[in-house]
Amino acid sequence: MTTLISAEWYKLLRGKVLAIILACVTAQTVIQVLAQYTETGDPPFLGQFGVLVPANGSFLLQVWLSAFVGYFIASEFQNGTMRNILALGKNRTHVYLSKLLSACIAIAAIYTTIAIVATAGFSAVSGFGDMTFDEFWSFFTWNFFMQILYHLAYAAIFTMFAFLSRSLGMTIILGFGYMLVMLFFPGFLSRVGLDAAEELLPGYYISAFGHLSGDPVFVTKGIIVSAAYFVLTCIIGCIVFNKSDIK
Repeated sequence: MTTLISAEWYKLLRGKVLAIILACVTAQTVIQVLAQYTETGDPPFLGQFGVLVPANGSFLLQVWLSAFVGYFIASEFQNGTMRNILALGKNRTHVYLSKLLSACIAIAAIYTTIAIVATAGFSAVSGFGDMTFDEFWSFFTWNFFMQILYHLAYAAIFTMFAFLSRSLGMTIILGFGYMLVMLFFPGFLSRVGLDAAEELLPGYYISAFGHLSGDPVFVTKGIIVSAAYFVLTCIIGCIVFNKSDIK
C-alpha cells in the first residue's frame, strides 16, 4: 500500500494532469475576479470571503475534478497501466484506495488554488474587508477544511465512476451527468413536496454552509451525509474492481 501511495504521489507531482487543471482553475478564478471588477451596481465581493468562492461555484469545481479523475485514473485502464499494476500482484483494494487518495488530494489542491487566488484577487479589486487577522484566520480555516471534507464525497463518487466505466470519456460523461442531475434534483424534490429529502444530498451542505455553519446540527448532518456517500461509493467501487476482468 505504501508503495502504491508513493507512486501516486510521484505521478501527481511529476505528471501534467493536475498541473494543467490547476492552471485552468487559476485562469477561471482570475476571470471571475475581473468580471466582478467590471460589473457595476452590485456590492463588491470582498477578499475576506474568498474561501467561499469554491463552494459557491461547486459545479465548476466538480467539472475540474471529473476531468482529473478521467485523465489521471480512468485513462490507466485504456493505456494498459492498470493491467501492468495488477500484473505485479498488487492488491486490488489497495490499488483502488490509492487512486481514491489521489482524487482526494486533487480536490484539496483545486479548492486551495481557488480559495487563495480568489482571496488575493478580490482583495486587490474590491478590498479585503474589515475582519481582523484572527477573525479572518478562524473564518478561513473553518470554511476551508469543512468544505474540503464535504467535497470528498465527490472525489469518491467520481473515482467510482472511473472504475465502473474504465473509460476516460465515459467517466467524464458520467460525472457531468451526475452533476446535472444534482443541479436540478433539489428543485424537483421541492415541487413534489419532499424538500426535507434535499438534506440527504452532499451538495445541500456545501451550498448552505456559508449561512448555517454556526448550526452544530447542520454541520454534523453534513459530515454524516458526506461520509456515507464516501464509504458507500468506495465499497461499490472496490467490489466491482475486485470482480472485474482487466484486459
